[in-house]
Amino acid sequence: MSGFYPPESQRMDLIGHLAELRRRILVCVTCLLVVTIFLFSQGYALLALLETPAHGSFKDFIFTAPTEAFGTYCKVVLLAAFVVCFPVVLYQIWAFLAPALPRSAQRAVVVWLLFALVSFLAGIAFAFGVLLPYAFNFLVGFGAGIARPLISLSEYISFAVAMILVGGLVFEIPFLIGLLTEIGILSSRVLRSGRRYAILIIFIAAAVITPTQDAFNMLLFAVPMVLLYEVGVLLSRIIEKRKAGSEKK
Repeated sequence: MSGFYPPESQRMDLIGHLAELRRRILVCVTCLLVVTIFLFSQGYALLALLETPAHGSFKDFIFTAPTEAFGTYCKVVLLAAFVVCFPVVLYQIWAFLAPALPRSAQRAVVVWLLFALVSFLAGIAFAFGVLLPYAFNFLVGFGAGIARPLISLSEYISFAVAMILVGGLVFEIPFLIGLLTEIGILSSRVLRSGRRYAILIIFIAAAVITPTQDAFNMLLFAVPMVLLYEVGVLLSRIIEKRKAGSEKK
C-alpha cells in the first residue's frame, strides 16, 4: 500500500505549487491594474515625456482615427505601469522560488534579482536617452529629403515603446550570462570560444528585434549587445574565480 503514496503526495505537491504560482501571478496582475488606474490621470505628462526624444527633428504628430489618440494614451500608461510594477514582478518570482532554496541560495537569488532590476532600468534609460533619439532623428532626417513627414502619434509611440522595452530586455544579457554561470550551465571558456558565433547571433537578433529593420538602427542595437556580451564574459570569469576561491577554503 505504501507504494501508492509517493505519486499522490507528488500530485498534491504539484497542485500546491500551481496554486502558489496562480496567487503570485494574480498579485502581479493586480499591481499592474492598480498602478494603471493610478497613472491614468498622468497620461498627458507621460505622453509629453515620451515625445521628448523626437523634438530634435519632429514635434507635430497627427492622428488619423477617432480611437487612435485614446488607444495611444492607454498604451503609454500601461508601459509606465509595467515599469513601475517590474520590481513587484521580480519580488514575486523570488517569493515563489525562495521556499525551495537553502538560506544561502536565497540571499544569492535576491542579489541576482536586484541585478536584473538594475539592468532592466539601465536598459530603459539607455534606450530612451540614446537609442530612441538617434534612431528617430536619423529616420526622419533621411525621409525628410524624400517627402514631407506626417507621422501619426500611434506610430511614433509604438516605435518608442518597442525601442524602450527591447532596450530593457537587451540589458539583461549580462544578468543571464552571470546567472547561467552561477548555476554551472555556462563557463567563460565556452563564452570566449563561441564569441564569433555569439556575435553573428547578436547581429541576426538585432535585425529581428529592431522595429524598423534598417541597418543604422540594427547597429544601434547590435553594438551595445556585443559590449554587453563582453561584460557578461567578464562577469562569468569573476564568478568562476569566486567559486574556485570558495572551494579552496
